[in-house]
Amino acid sequence: MRATTVSARVRQELRKRIDEIAKAERRTMSDIVQLAIESFVRQYDELHPQFRTDILQGLAQIDAGEVVPYERG
Repeated sequence: MRATTVSARVRQELRKRIDEIAKAERRTMSDIVQLAIESFVRQYDELHPQFRTDILQGLAQIDAGEVVPYERG
């Protein structure tokens, strides 16, 4: 499968940690970032279908300004 480049900004502390993990695992930074993205996508895709639908519906309502304020009681 052909690879493509993805650019992202991360906090310095996160970059340092990624470098440490890559060194400990004897992998490249690219390998570590790819594994992290694959893990995120896998977890995202495995969410319970109704939960995922609810999340997307909630985000759409926020975008539409249909937000009910939370009141502390």
